[in-house]
Amino acid sequence: MEQKDYFLTIQNRMNEEKIKYDEEELKNVVNYALEKHNKKKTVEDTTMNYVMEIASEVATLRLDDKSIYASLLYPVVDYEDFNSREVKEIAGDETLDLILKIKQLEEKYNPEDRMNVNISSETIRNMFVAIAEDIRVIIIKIAERLSFMRRIHSTNSKIKEVAAKECLEIYAPLAHRFGMSKVKSELEDISFRILLPDEYHKIKEQIDEKKEEREAYIDARIKEIKDVLDKQNIKATVYGRPKHFYSIYKKMKAKGCEAEDLFDLIAIRVIVESIKDCYNVLGIVHDMYKPMPGRFKDYIAVPKTNMYQSLHTTVFGEGGRPFEIQIRTWNMHSVAERGIAAHFSYKEKTAKISDSDMSIISLREKLDEIQEEINGSDKSLNDIQKEMLGVEVFVFTPKGDLKSLPRGSTPIDFAYAIHQKVAESMVGAKINGRMVPLNTKLANKDVVEIVTSKNSKGPNRDWLKYVKTTGAKNKITSFLKKEGREINIQNGKDSFEKMIKKQKYPKEELLKDEYVLPAIKKYNCKTIEDCYENIGFGSISPVKVVNKIVEIYEDSIKDDTEDEVQVVSNKKNKNSGNNLIEVEGIDNCLVKLAKCCSPIPGDDIVGYITFANGISVHRRDCPNLKSLDVDTRTINVKWRNVKAPFTTRLHIKANDTGIYDQYIRILKENKVDIVDNVINEIKVDRQMDTIFPLRFKDIETMEKVVKELKNINSVFYVKRKK
Repeated sequence: MEQKDYFLTIQNRMNEEKIKYDEEELKNVVNYALEKHNKKKTVEDTTMNYVMEIASEVATLRLDDKSIYASLLYPVVDYEDFNSREVKEIAGDETLDLILKIKQLEEKYNPEDRMNVNISSETIRNMFVAIAEDIRVIIIKIAERLSFMRRIHSTNSKIKEVAAKECLEIYAPLAHRFGMSKVKSELEDISFRILLPDEYHKIKEQIDEKKEEREAYIDARIKEIKDVLDKQNIKATVYGRPKHFYSIYKKMKAKGCEAEDLFDLIAIRVIVESIKDCYNVLGIVHDMYKPMPGRFKDYIAVPKTNMYQSLHTTVFGEGGRPFEIQIRTWNMHSVAERGIAAHFSYKEKTAKISDSDMSIISLREKLDEIQEEINGSDKSLNDIQKEMLGVEVFVFTPKGDLKSLPRGSTPIDFAYAIHQKVAESMVGAKINGRMVPLNTKLANKDVVEIVTSKNSKGPNRDWLKYVKTTGAKNKITSFLKKEGREINIQNGKDSFEKMIKKQKYPKEELLKDEYVLPAIKKYNCKTIEDCYENIGFGSISPVKVVNKIVEIYEDSIKDDTEDEVQVVSNKKNKNSGNNLIEVEGIDNCLVKLAKCCSPIPGDDIVGYITFANGISVHRRDCPNLKSLDVDTRTINVKWRNVKAPFTTRLHIKANDTGIYDQYIRILKENKVDIVDNVINEIKVDRQMDTIFPLRFKDIETMEKVVKELKNINSVFYVKRKK
């Protein structure tokens, strides 16, 4: 395909899906992608053809223009000549940010790099982190996985098995969660064919055997329905929709029957203009055919959690043969086929929020909440996977409000879904008007009422045995921790100190803040008392905490040693200190800037004489100097030019997760380059920590940038990270 053809292909698809874009920008992105990809090969084709297929699928899902640009460009990060500034100039900051997030996810997981058929907890964690940060990242990855699976026939059989298993356990459920039914079905069928080839071909043979007869029967029913609707002046599109193979296989397993025994192998779909027409068509269909008892489902009045809406009914046609009919509006059809993620207003933040947008926002808020609660245990991640991707039950409050909970949830989960204070004052529960034990599992359509009392003592430890949702477990655990905090702190401290004494390093060294604080932060503890409390409660192992402290201590020793023996070239280069530092009394010697404190022009500095590699320049307040022989081996040094360019990191904290673009604008206006990957971390209460690795042309520029960043309303902390 020629350059012009690539551009026209993706342009036509974006026009078909009515995606807004700048024609010149799109042309530049396609040309740049073609230039970078034309020598690369994937499984059986050029990388350009591969990313075109992904971008086309992303466009079909009606994501925005930046998502399509990212789909076309994300592999360039791996190329030797990758230049983030080029990508930013051609496709914009937002596209570059999306590309880097996609690659961050890929670096942590790639099916061709891991031959283990067990789904890792880290894969699940990274998926949920990506959703919480930007849903488009996962939508693009789902589209990429679909393209990969379409080409998988020539791939190593072990990789096929890994990829197919992950499709069934992660990608297809996520596609279902986002309402991407066509993508879900295709992923499932390809994976089914790989993992269970005998069952797949058996079903295919059974379906094909009576395919013509079945299609003729359905065509006759379609004509009957269409004729009646035309007479009633109801504008409708009526067509047959075959069930996909994996769906048939699951029904066969559940009912213990053969494919030919299922009566809904092909469903008839009726698409109309309005909700009123949906119910009118339902009445007409039930007049035409006898409905099957217990087979009517109203997903319009009670939508699924992925916002799927439709009327489902099964009726008896000619000869008493049953078939399924689905009735929906065109808007419902669009949501069902493409997914609710396509409706999220990334650009128009002030636009009216639809129900489908609210579903995405609700999912993001839930992920923001549980992100801080993941402590690294596989059990916690498995619970979250089942909760986010598993089967749900739908229950009601006494006022008729709908609540969706994971299957197996109890009245305790329901109470926490209402409000934490309701749960903590709960003394009992009623289901459908009858008092029930708190460990009763909820069923679809139950009406649940929570009985509360001011005299309630709150949750007890037994509740943890009954709850299903991660949020309820964490809130109960938090309550129990607060009740026994002092006792837990003392018990935890005793266990911690006992373990510290067993280490080969001096206790007073290991207990320094520079080693302890980073270690306990890994376990989401802000203070050592928080850590003691968690150890005493049993949620953190003292062995893991102490091992992490020792690991950080040993890395520090190693870093100091490496810093002292690092070989520095006599040639003056941008990484050498010779261009920046003047050493008192010595005209020509090796000089390097210490990594431990990263001094920049203008800092108060001192030189330390190494044994073999010249002068190591530290800040005077560098904590590592305390452990060195500063009395006999220091030398006076000073900056040659305080206006010289330098690289450092700025640490920014804000109470708003949506101000990243403001950071980028300030850096761009001041011509400050980002020299490495930016670290973004969402904290409790929607606090965002950002670390930018930046190259400034001089100190004045850095001070100006810091001042402008501090002037942003929600920013409360800006400092150079040492």
